[in-house]
Amino acid sequence: MSLAPPDAPRRRFTALEVMRMVDAGILDEDDPLELIDGELIIMSPQGTVHRGLTVRVRRLLEGAFGSSFHVQDHSPIDAGPDSLPEPDIAVVRGDVDAFLDHHPTGADLALVVEISVTTQATDRAKAMIYARAGVAEYWNLDVEARRLTVYRHPHPDRAEYGLVEFLHASDSVVAATATLVVTQLLP
Repeated sequence: MSLAPPDAPRRRFTALEVMRMVDAGILDEDDPLELIDGELIIMSPQGTVHRGLTVRVRRLLEGAFGSSFHVQDHSPIDAGPDSLPEPDIAVVRGDVDAFLDHHPTGADLALVVEISVTTQATDRAKAMIYARAGVAEYWNLDVEARRLTVYRHPHPDRAEYGLVEFLHASDSVVAATATLVVTQLLP
């Protein structure tokens, strides 16, 4: 329970400030936090379904994208000066060693995936963050609805995607060299 009044001013942070807090030991890099629009958001723990689907989808995407990309999970991406989200999965152009001194930006990302078991509203809202960062494609896998929402053609200046498709369990989606049926992504 917060003792602060709902209209009390909040201290917003930049990505640079958050990274400095990590470097200084104020925040631990394993803390379940994401910087979203200047606010540090506590992320809920992952259940077994979420963990298992993350592994499954990551393996499918590694096979689809091949060696010109690397696939990271639950790792930060640079989504602008006030956002460091940690998508469940991110497909990054190039070798992992190219990112030892910085986080991938929207231009480096071929695809970002959020798996929504209990976080549907939060993950839908992240579409704005990813569009603003210029992430080419964003998938939101809604486990409860058994649906994959595919966002393409970002408009960073408007923080939205030009194309949004709602795919159901029997529908297919193209991921680089593979065509996946949505049921392959679901439990």
